[in-house]
Order: sequence, then structure tokens, then C-alpha cells
Amino acid sequence: MIDRARLTALLARERAAYADRNPRSAAAYARAEYLFGRVPMTWMNKTAAGFPIYLDTARGARVTDVDGHEYVDFCLGDTGAMAGHSPHRSSRPSPGG
Repeated sequence: MIDRARLTALLARERAAYADRNPRSAAAYARAEYLFGRVPMTWMNKTAAGFPIYLDTARGARVTDVDGHEYVDFCLGDTGAMAGHSPHRSSRPSPGG
């Protein structure tokens, strides 16, 4: 049988740890009143954590959030999957010059 009280306590503990680890993302989410649902796309609110991570930089397949945590992006979109985030400029000259 599932102990729902224990699950609730574990979820609360994990949410508190997440909030402690990501204070800048929490603050960015709180300030984002100009966005519907405070996120660019409302599906981003479907998180067990309570708020999404806000990214600061990205290079190749690595992204860094506003709290300084680095992640490997396994969910690259079409363009990112083909070239990575912020690919380095090619040293080859462009066509025609």
C-alpha cells in the first residue's frame, strides 16, 4: 500500500532542497509577472519542483543556470541538436567573400 503521508513529506523535503539550491531561479520566476503563468510557455509550469530553472548561458550541449549549476542538455531542440547552443563561429570564409 502507498503511504501518502510519507510521499507528501518526501515531496515537501525535495521541494525545500530545490528551492534552497536555486534561489536565483525562484526570484526570477517570482518577478516574471509579465508572462502568462510566469513562463514563456505554460507547459513549463508542469514541474514537481514548484518553479522552473532559469538558464544563464549555453554552449554546445551544456547549459548553466542563473544559480551557477551546469547541466548537459539531453533535450536539445532541432537547431540546438544540429549545431549545439551558441556554436563557435566557423573559421571558413562565408560564401561570396
